[in-house]
Amino acid sequence: MRYDVAVIGGGPSGAVAAAILAKAGLSTVLVERNLDNVKPCGGAIPLGLIEEFSIPSDLVEKKLSRMRARSPKGRMIDMNMPNGYVGMVRREKFDKYLRAEAARAGAVIMEGLVKTITPSGDGFRITTLNDKVPALRVRKIIGADGANSKTAEELRFPPNELKVIAMQQRFHYTPAIEKFRDIVEIWFDGEVSPDFYGWIFPKADHLAIGTGTEDNRHNIKALQKRFVEKIGITDKPYLDEAAKIPMKPRKSFTSENAILVGDAAGLVTPANGEGIFFAMRSGKLGAEAMIDHFRNKAPLANYERKFRKLYAPIFFGLEVLQAVYYRNDRLRESFVAICADDDVQRITFDSYLYKKMVPAPWRVQMKIFSKNIVHLIKGR
Repeated sequence: MRYDVAVIGGGPSGAVAAAILAKAGLSTVLVERNLDNVKPCGGAIPLGLIEEFSIPSDLVEKKLSRMRARSPKGRMIDMNMPNGYVGMVRREKFDKYLRAEAARAGAVIMEGLVKTITPSGDGFRITTLNDKVPALRVRKIIGADGANSKTAEELRFPPNELKVIAMQQRFHYTPAIEKFRDIVEIWFDGEVSPDFYGWIFPKADHLAIGTGTEDNRHNIKALQKRFVEKIGITDKPYLDEAAKIPMKPRKSFTSENAILVGDAAGLVTPANGEGIFFAMRSGKLGAEAMIDHFRNKAPLANYERKFRKLYAPIFFGLEVLQAVYYRNDRLRESFVAICADDDVQRITFDSYLYKKMVPAPWRVQMKIFSKNIVHLIKGR
């Protein structure tokens, strides 16, 4: 069968894109390699995303407004989010819900691992491994198939330049770890991650503990083992998860007849590794650009221009933050010290909730700048 658009990948970016395309009346097929796949992910989403996409309350297992940052020397900084919360979701449930929404909108959902994408007439021919899905003929493609995107490879998009390998383990709640049930902890500690951070995320019935590091630079299993030891947990995890995360947008993620969204486009922010928000927003923006392309012959490049206009300052700012503070433990100690400032916390959380750069009064900017200089010099 011939479709207007094939969405390759059924995570948040692909599912959102497929739903919007189908609602607009474009014949849409979503091809996901494994409909039972559990994506390794902390599962933290901001309030703004929950509101924009009307995420049902039963999918948000926790609404957390308390967070704690830990320095290499063990200094703990408690932070509160008075104007919102971080929602915790479980990806296996979250992704299935989004795909079900796409199906309800009229998208055809198929399971199969894409093998080849070749030009054919005025579109493409797509085949899957072992011909699990009959060959598809489509006019346009949205690649939403993750950091190791087959779509990007087949269509010769520029490569993902920087990838982090992340590992996460799930622990059932026990008396020993009950204290983590209602607070997020972020560890900035070289023993846990030499170039990223470690996280402790509580869910409804388990605790998710994970860390990350630049791909091929360090032993992720050893870092994770050390993290769990430092927390003091002796219980055994019931699930181990690992995945690669692209930490920098590709130099281009649009072409004349195809676009990339989410992790496939490299849309995970440096410093904090946030991906779900930008996956769903890119899926929405990409689908809207695709609809405009079909209806008005508008170039698909409009999608990339709009995304960069909206979010390039955030990506740049977080890239600078990571480059400055994540290099060694002395600098990480400084970073955690700065987090104790009330104005820093307010600006950070207000920006996080809706992904908008929040301007601060000049006196606040100067105070924060001065504190940065002092802490960078002192290293604490």
